[in-house]
Amino acid sequence: MHDAEIVNTLCHPEHWLVYALPWPEDASDEPQAEAAVVIAPPLIAGRTLLEALPDHILGVLAWTQEYADEHPDQEIIFFTDVTRWLEWEKGLSWISLGIDWERALTDIPEQPLLMLYLTINRRAYRHLIDTARVARVYYTDGRSEILTAEERQAVRDAFAGQLNADWPPYIHRSLTDGSLTVG
Repeated sequence: MHDAEIVNTLCHPEHWLVYALPWPEDASDEPQAEAAVVIAPPLIAGRTLLEALPDHILGVLAWTQEYADEHPDQEIIFFTDVTRWLEWEKGLSWISLGIDWERALTDIPEQPLLMLYLTINRRAYRHLIDTARVARVYYTDGRSEILTAEERQAVRDAFAGQLNADWPPYIHRSLTDGSLTVG
């Protein structure tokens, strides 16, 4: 593969994995916060890097790839999508697979991976943390509403639009500053 093809692959991965971080305590009253992480699992390659990743992260990445293989048209994969799929379609859970998913998500930002932190609103955050078949949100004023599949798809589409705009410049900056090399 030529360098230009490699750069294009880095800029436009087949899919991204997005997951929620704890909502920051110092932003508890804020409508938006840096509360999500995005990585591009298809770009994690190389025997040396894979051997260096802890097993719990490798497990999450492997099942994310399995999910992606079964959902090839899904550019944005929420971690909760994988969790739902495991439970609802495969009859499995992270526990039954022996994967400490909480530790994996906590440890991913410590790894030498291409990743971005995302500032998101509370509504998108609710979808990132939702694994229920029917999720009802309750408000302090007594109102409640159901998070719909259509809205979840709209959130996914918004993430795709933003990542398609922000990821390529991130890759180019990383190449320019030498934190990422090709060739």
